[in-house]
Amino acid sequence: MQRFGPQALHNTENVIPLDKALHTRVSELYSAIRRNLTGTGSLTVRKWLITQSYEAQRDFGLRAIENVSKGLW
Repeated sequence: MQRFGPQALHNTENVIPLDKALHTRVSELYSAIRRNLTGTGSLTVRKWLITQSYEAQRDFGLRAIENVSKGLW
């Protein structure tokens, strides 16, 4: 099931360049189970985000980049 079209995902507003190290750390966060962020102990952050709206996913992604880069997450 497709929730939003490619135009929502593949546009300059939704692409943020990251250096390799930060990209790796953000990817690790998305692959982890983080009850404190998702409220569930059974889903990875990535799987949990699938259940959220486009806006919520985008907001979370921006917060994740910021918090991972600062070493908070």
